[in-house]
Amino acid sequence: MFEYQIDSLVDDRCVVQPDAGDLQKPPKKFRDCLFRICPSHRYSAQTQYWNALKSSSSVRDLKKLQLAADTEKRQNEEESRKQTGTIIKYGDTVVQLLHIKSNKYLTVNKRLPAFLEKNAMRVSLDNSGTEGSWFQIEPYYKLRAKGERVVVGDKVVLMPYSGGQPLHVSELELPDHPGSKECCSVINLHTINCHAYTSVNSHLQTSWKIVLFMSCREATNEVLKSGDIVRLFHAEQEKFLTCDNYRKKSVVFLRATGRASATAATSSNALWEIEVVQQDPCRGGIGQWSSLFRFKHLATGQYLAAEVDNDQTFDATRQKLRGPPGTPVFALVPIPHGYDISSIFELDPTTITRNEEAVPWGSYVRLQHICTSTWVHSTNIKLDPDDDNVRFKIGCALTKEDREAFQIVHVSPDEVRDLDFANDAAQHFDMTVSKWERIGAMNVHANDRKQVIMLLTDIVYFLACQENNGTDPFDIHILKANRERQKLIREQNILKQLFRILRVLKPRLEQERSNINSANALATRSDYHYYQHQNSTMPNNDSFMSSQQQDADVRYSTAFYQIKAICRLCYRTLKHCQQEYRKNQETIAKEFSFMQSQIGFDILAEDTITALLHNNKKLLEKHITEKEIDTFVKLLREKRDCKFLEYLSDLCVSSNQAIARTQEMICKSVLEKNSDILIRTKLETKGCVEDMILDDNMGPPIGFSNQNILREVILTWDGKSESIEFMAGVVRDQLAHPRREEFRNILEYYRYQLNLFSHMCFDRQYLAIDNLSLELSIELILTCTKSENLPADLRAAFCRLMVHMHVNRDPQEEVTRIKYARLWNQVKSAISLHEYDQTISGSLEPTEKNENRPKFEATMKFVEDYLKTVVEQPNSFSDREQNKLTHEVVNLARRLIFFGFYSFEDLLKLTQTLLGILDTSKVLSSNIRHSSPEQVTTIVATSKTSKYDHMLPTTSPYNVSDVVTEQQTDILDNLAYETKMNVIAILEFILDIRLDFRISRLISIFKQKYDRLEPSVNSISTDLQASDIECIFDSYLTSMIEPNLDLDDTKGKTFLKVLLNLIMHDYQPLVSRALSLLFRHFNQRKETLQHLNQVQLLVSETDIKNYKQIKLDLDQLRLFVEKSELWVYKKGKDGILTVSIGNETNIDQDDRKDDEFEIKKLATSSGFNEAEFDISGPSISEESAYRYTSIFQGIHKFIDTILRRMMKLCVVEGADENLYARENEQRLLRNMDVHVVVLDLLRIPYDKAEDTRMNHIMKLAHNLLQYFCFNNPTNQAKLYELYFNDYQQISEEEEVETCCYIFMNNVQLCKTITEKHVQHFVHLIELHGRKVIYIKFLQTIVKAENQYIKNCQDIVMSELVSSDEVLMFYEKGNLSDLVERMQSEHERSDPNSLLNYHVQLVHLLAMCTEGKNASTEIKCHSLIGLDDIVLIVTHPDCTPEVKTAYITFLTHCYIDTEVEMKEIYNSQHIYTLIENSFCPDIEKLITKIVERRNLEKYILDTVTDLINQFFNSPFFEQASAPQHRNTILISLYSHLARLLCVQWLTTSERERVDRCIHILSLIADRRGLSHFLRSNSSSTDIPTRSRRTSRSATSDRMHSIEPAYSTLQRHDHLEDVEHKRVIDNFVDFLSQVSVRLNPLIQAEVSVLVDVIRAPHALFPETHESRFKFLGGTFVHKLINHTTMMLIKYNEKQLSFHVLNLLTDYARTMQHKQILHWESNREVE
Repeated sequence: MFEYQIDSLVDDRCVVQPDAGDLQKPPKKFRDCLFRICPSHRYSAQTQYWNALKSSSSVRDLKKLQLAADTEKRQNEEESRKQTGTIIKYGDTVVQLLHIKSNKYLTVNKRLPAFLEKNAMRVSLDNSGTEGSWFQIEPYYKLRAKGERVVVGDKVVLMPYSGGQPLHVSELELPDHPGSKECCSVINLHTINCHAYTSVNSHLQTSWKIVLFMSCREATNEVLKSGDIVRLFHAEQEKFLTCDNYRKKSVVFLRATGRASATAATSSNALWEIEVVQQDPCRGGIGQWSSLFRFKHLATGQYLAAEVDNDQTFDATRQKLRGPPGTPVFALVPIPHGYDISSIFELDPTTITRNEEAVPWGSYVRLQHICTSTWVHSTNIKLDPDDDNVRFKIGCALTKEDREAFQIVHVSPDEVRDLDFANDAAQHFDMTVSKWERIGAMNVHANDRKQVIMLLTDIVYFLACQENNGTDPFDIHILKANRERQKLIREQNILKQLFRILRVLKPRLEQERSNINSANALATRSDYHYYQHQNSTMPNNDSFMSSQQQDADVRYSTAFYQIKAICRLCYRTLKHCQQEYRKNQETIAKEFSFMQSQIGFDILAEDTITALLHNNKKLLEKHITEKEIDTFVKLLREKRDCKFLEYLSDLCVSSNQAIARTQEMICKSVLEKNSDILIRTKLETKGCVEDMILDDNMGPPIGFSNQNILREVILTWDGKSESIEFMAGVVRDQLAHPRREEFRNILEYYRYQLNLFSHMCFDRQYLAIDNLSLELSIELILTCTKSENLPADLRAAFCRLMVHMHVNRDPQEEVTRIKYARLWNQVKSAISLHEYDQTISGSLEPTEKNENRPKFEATMKFVEDYLKTVVEQPNSFSDREQNKLTHEVVNLARRLIFFGFYSFEDLLKLTQTLLGILDTSKVLSSNIRHSSPEQVTTIVATSKTSKYDHMLPTTSPYNVSDVVTEQQTDILDNLAYETKMNVIAILEFILDIRLDFRISRLISIFKQKYDRLEPSVNSISTDLQASDIECIFDSYLTSMIEPNLDLDDTKGKTFLKVLLNLIMHDYQPLVSRALSLLFRHFNQRKETLQHLNQVQLLVSETDIKNYKQIKLDLDQLRLFVEKSELWVYKKGKDGILTVSIGNETNIDQDDRKDDEFEIKKLATSSGFNEAEFDISGPSISEESAYRYTSIFQGIHKFIDTILRRMMKLCVVEGADENLYARENEQRLLRNMDVHVVVLDLLRIPYDKAEDTRMNHIMKLAHNLLQYFCFNNPTNQAKLYELYFNDYQQISEEEEVETCCYIFMNNVQLCKTITEKHVQHFVHLIELHGRKVIYIKFLQTIVKAENQYIKNCQDIVMSELVSSDEVLMFYEKGNLSDLVERMQSEHERSDPNSLLNYHVQLVHLLAMCTEGKNASTEIKCHSLIGLDDIVLIVTHPDCTPEVKTAYITFLTHCYIDTEVEMKEIYNSQHIYTLIENSFCPDIEKLITKIVERRNLEKYILDTVTDLINQFFNSPFFEQASAPQHRNTILISLYSHLARLLCVQWLTTSERERVDRCIHILSLIADRRGLSHFLRSNSSSTDIPTRSRRTSRSATSDRMHSIEPAYSTLQRHDHLEDVEHKRVIDNFVDFLSQVSVRLNPLIQAEVSVLVDVIRAPHALFPETHESRFKFLGGTFVHKLINHTTMMLIKYNEKQLSFHVLNLLTDYARTMQHKQILHWESNREVE
């Protein structure tokens, strides 16, 4: 019988299985039987440390004991290395037995009895081992004596060193493992790996036979040996040999990967165990080149073999390697046993080796199948044509191919051990669940439940990469998931087993929930108390499972609670598996409906679903329907649990983007159908009696003063109501209050409710805003936000709600920071701060702004006061709860500032406060004038005493007198860092506004100079002084009237100190933002000059009119986009037309009327009346018209009109029917951010299947973007950044067409294309079919501006040849299909037909080879042969378009090539084309006017280019010249000469034909054929005459085009003298400004270098910050951060600036050293 370890990584028991195998037939799980004999280790220090952990030892003692334990481990390892190879002797040597697979030691536990025989000690596996792991080997027969060597094959007795009892085998079988008898493991030397064979002699003693597996001399690294785990990587195909289940069958295939590097793929199904074939089946050894091998699949235990393959699918490689016709080919398959001779392979080296040499790891080998004498080769045959190019068949053929080589990639033991754990766990689950399915969930044994719970707990720790220390697995939080382990859980089908467990246990859960009351009555008292304890302590850090067996017995004594624990652990495992792993998310999402059915069982199903959907927009939109929303709301109604409010909040927003569809469903469910589950809010106002206003007649009071009104917020729920401040005071101060717990729960519930409201209103969701804003007014929210009676997190929730409900909504729009388009008639000759502030209003009109601002004056005052308080507090970010409120207040300030509520003058005053918030080292402490303690008061809700003040602390939370000795800490939480990031965003906004102000000042200076110009003077350069420009940067250089634009009162020094301190932080995003500000601070003049050059002055009436129209249209379009949920088509419930049934009809009609009313309001605010709502537009089916009224249709027409009007501004059509870009108008649209609004329009969700009007709008929007960037590199770069960077979301044809326009004729953008980009668009062809536009995009990126981008050529070519779905070619066998398509009028006329796709594909291949690209040429030769080209082009039905494509391909792939192609010059292919195609087509072009339009481009461009390239090649002269070829040349010459005589040729066309005739004439002269051409000499006069005629015609044509283009493109600008004069002078002004500023720009950079060199000089000598910057620490920080930016964050632009700065710094330091060295020499 074999010693055997069952599921060694999930079960520590050791057994013997007599039926598993014997010495002649080893068991299938042979690795479970391998042990290693190791020298004995010492455990005294480790034992003391383990005991101290269990007791309450001090931390200091624990550290000492841990250090001693670690030292002991290292000593043990060194001792093991020294004793390797030591001879083992009977009775003298003490050894330990290490189980190879689990890496655990065989250990005897004297304190625990065996599982079956209670009078025996338990033997199990231990991770580290103990003193119970020591064994002595005693002889079994008397022929061996103590002190003699232990001989392999001897029968021995294993005697524990301290136990005195030999190891033995029980005669009883384990109940949960039939056929397994409890025992201990067999041994193997650290120098000897072995397995054991045992025979039972008696009940008390067992003999063990030692059988050698591998000696210590063989167990060397770096060479292949038995038991090694490897991957087989096909080097040429870049795929791994894999075995996996496919359609419920195990198959072997080559698996492709989507990773950037193929070698990075780490699938566990690609692991193979090496078996070196030996005579002794139990013997292993080193693999030599002469050895025979078996490959055992590690996950399934199956062996690699080969069988005859009858698959008739054609494959070029297989056909090539098949050998003689009729020779069978084979396919690799898995077989269950290794005894079959078909599983034996031999390794063939790819280098010169000797047979007796060992095979090194990493070798490249070819595999020969011994049984069939065939060689393993790859194929392009997919296992399934629809499997997304992942699985490719691998076979064997007779012929050996050098390229069919595999690399042997060794796998680390840790990775193998992870797979073993996952595999063993999956098998254990499968066995257990199958048993449960058979006997029923009601009859599951308690031990089975215990084992499953412990195994699930181990899996949780496994995913967290932590040791199981007995803590609660539900308290484990994984910050960074281990993707490889997550993948193992999926690949080994553990996810599948988890859902099987949940399905099996679901009936028990349902029964328990339905009978919960009776079940509680029947439960024992102890079980009931335990249940209460379990539920009350679940969120805490109490131990979930004790490591002691006795605790486990008590804990799992109740069946239902064990089942519930199993389900909770299953869902927690699912949650960890999907974390940040898309593939697992997709797998788990397939069971979404089942998980939804388990919501409400309190088994964490809701928590897992929420985590799965969190920041996963795709899954959210796919799986969340009204049913799911109603389920959550129903549970919220039943349990009133805050977590369901949190779940609903998470469904509204994903990755900081609103999910409009989900928001709408939640609004309807929560606000309309279930509003009674919400806590209502009401603001009450009361007046103080002493502040009553009395009239002169001493009558009764007539009112209250506004400043003395007490505002009180009342919450109402379940018929109860109470003041929110009173409840907060009770919760905080009155611990004995009878309703304290109720108030605490209400406030917690209300806080989550406010957060839900914020997410419902997120990103201007007006369905929620309009519904909630009436109850939760600005005054109410501000009252609660200001009240310090409330906890900080509740105040933060109110503040967040203020942002999303009242601030970020209409009519607020973000301020245009830098205005590039400026109306000349509105430019003033002088501008002050006050005058400039009138322009900072975004899109609001002054009257609208004045009406809106008073609503937020109190809010702005609160924000300013709060921020000042934060600055004045010491350690302002030390309170984590207060940080939540600070973060929200700063975010509120950011929104108010961005929406233009603060003037530029106010912003300059606010910067001191903002810098104080950023200042972590208090460099501002000396600059801030501290207020008196009385002035630093707390911000309270009212100015009068509240009736709840007795519950507040008598002292304010902060007083200036408290400040002194406490040092500011630099350790902040992430929320504090995010707050500082928001502050930096505000500062960036202020810098942008300051930049815009400076630009306005410069333009005013220009206007002032221009107005003083005499009409006869054309230049203002002589009148421009340096002081005129510098005054806008340094106000100290001029009078005191000039505004001070510094962000502080110290000329920017304080600002600089704060930035330097921020850069020294470890929070990388904050450091990057601070660096950006630092560079802006020292590039103010350069930045101003760059942006001034982008300013567009609008002088002419046409420009002004366009500007006003665009502004009006843009404001209206932006409003429609924001309120899209009100007018975009919606289906009825469940996606069908709602039928009028009972009261539901009235509800739907009411909803429809409400929507129509909202739309009318929206339409009226947009400036058009109801009469404009006609019904024209794309037709709509009757069923689709549920939400379409005339109002909806009118809005679509209105948007249609706006988009078309903007499209006309972008391009103009000339008389030649070509489009020409209107750069001036395109620039105007860009400067007004039209493209940004259009991109927002494209993001509106709608029903693409039924909403035909919206499809029409989206098509127009794409057309606008296409014309916007047409022949405009600047606009192309803008769209590249805003649109193409999110290329993974691009899939529709219109989207791809827009991408074509982005890259069209833009070399710089085409050079940014990477392999991932091309892979995505090739995948679109595989996904959506062969669409021409996808090929057009690939053509666009390959060639731009007549330049060929070689990198793109290589990438595109590589992706094309690897995808059979993309390629579409015709050969002799299937030419009839092409002929039918060419004969079809529909195929020829349809631009998206397969014929046109084929033509464009051939064009793409030609473009990939153009420019002499050797690598692409070679690949194209195998795709289209010369015979195929000739056959297709010479076919009588071949169309000119097909001919053009193939002849172009022929030219670039076979003639104008980098690789020598002498074959085409010696063959007849070209002459056949000339005789059968070119000459007849030229004849048609001359004689048939009908054919002229089709053949003109083909003959005069494509054919002439081929003739020129072919006959000018040096290889043509070296080729033979048979007589029949000369005849063909003469015929070609004759046809070209006749073609030259036609009168309609243009000059360029005539030159091409003339060049071909000249080349043929030279060839005729060299070959003595001139006399054959003399008959054509009379025709030479005709070309001359016709040339004159042609030139005249061409001239007339060009003159007809030019006036039309000039008239349409320039819009009479040249006739506008004033416009030309202004623009010319402005250009001159820009050049003069550049001349004045360039020296100062260089000076700014020099100052920055000095700051980098000595940053400590900015701080006083006693300041703590000065010491941080000594010793070059700042430069070191810059280098480290730049490295991080390049590697992790990919911030190339900022890294480039930092590297340039460091280069200047190094150059300066080198220069200083040279000067220092020269000065020393002079002194000497």
